[in-house]
Amino acid sequence: MKLSFETLTFQELLIFIFVVLEVVVVLAAIVALVVVRERAIRSERQVESARRSLLDALAHIGSGAGEAGMPLALAAVASLTKDHARRLLTELAEGAGTGGSRVLDELYAKAGLAAEARANAQSRPWERLRAIREARALSDPARLLSVLLTDEVADVRLGAFEAMCTLGRADEAMAALPVLVHDGRLNRVRVIDALSSTEPIPLVALVEHSHSETPEVRQVVVAVLGTAQVRSAVDVIVHAVTDIDAEVRIQALKALYELGDVSLLKTSLGALQDPRWEVRSEAVKTCGRLGGGGAAEAIAVLLDDEAEWVRHNASLALSRCGPSGIAALRNAAGRGNASASSALAEARMQAAEPRSGEPEALDGLSRGGVQPKLT
Repeated sequence: MKLSFETLTFQELLIFIFVVLEVVVVLAAIVALVVVRERAIRSERQVESARRSLLDALAHIGSGAGEAGMPLALAAVASLTKDHARRLLTELAEGAGTGGSRVLDELYAKAGLAAEARANAQSRPWERLRAIREARALSDPARLLSVLLTDEVADVRLGAFEAMCTLGRADEAMAALPVLVHDGRLNRVRVIDALSSTEPIPLVALVEHSHSETPEVRQVVVAVLGTAQVRSAVDVIVHAVTDIDAEVRIQALKALYELGDVSLLKTSLGALQDPRWEVRSEAVKTCGRLGGGGAAEAIAVLLDDEAEWVRHNASLALSRCGPSGIAALRNAAGRGNASASSALAEARMQAAEPRSGEPEALDGLSRGGVQPKLT
């Protein structure tokens, strides 16, 4: 049966044309997918071949045959595009650690990859984030981290700061702290984590920033000193307990809690009278740890605080203050204090839990036996 276009109506002709076009588009898409897939496979094979060659060359260098191994390594890197070469060196450096990455740093420099990294970092934010990962792994081969500290994108600034702390360049990175603290609470937490875990800790710079006019900067400084337990800077923490900013005072009390120095109890006791309930709530926890039974009397006063969280934390602190704390809770519970009653009930439950090999204690309690003595 022959198809005659003369017998087709205009609508049928349009449908026929659209069907043909759709078939052509589908066929073109299939061909394009095949081509792209083949290129991806060839690229992957090329990268894997270069990886094997590079690992063999690095093995030669590690065995002392550096003169023979370095040209082989450079040849393996040169067989890849600069983009793939950068990715491969970064992956290998992340797996090699500090000792093994020195050779990779040298390879990066000799292969001339720094120029491309700088050019790409100026174009797109995600390229700058990639450059930060590369810098962390290869000790900042393109010297980009100090530039990225002042980037317009908050995540880039923070990433550069964290990388510099990882590389032991926290003193240099501290210049960006006044900007980073305004990038949100979560970013401030990450800044604190980065600074408190860096070696060496930038103590001089931290002390200088403790006098900053920006309260967020003082918050970060005190939090870092407490988290890292920098006892040589305890004067900075003690001074921050009476800071004009409530958040700084809270961080200072948390830092005293981390230090665990009983000689600082007097400072913590003074914070129990703070006008902000958030500060008083933190103070009772710190006093409970530093003072033990010796702080029970001062903490017990806050069982009648106007703020529920203060009463709650005061009762928990007293339950950990030994016999004097338990006695204070019993007195308050007898007056109808709900927080004290709840803390006593929780303490009884914890004391009644049987230890390994002591099932009779629980059985006696469940039968209404004598309650175990709280200490």
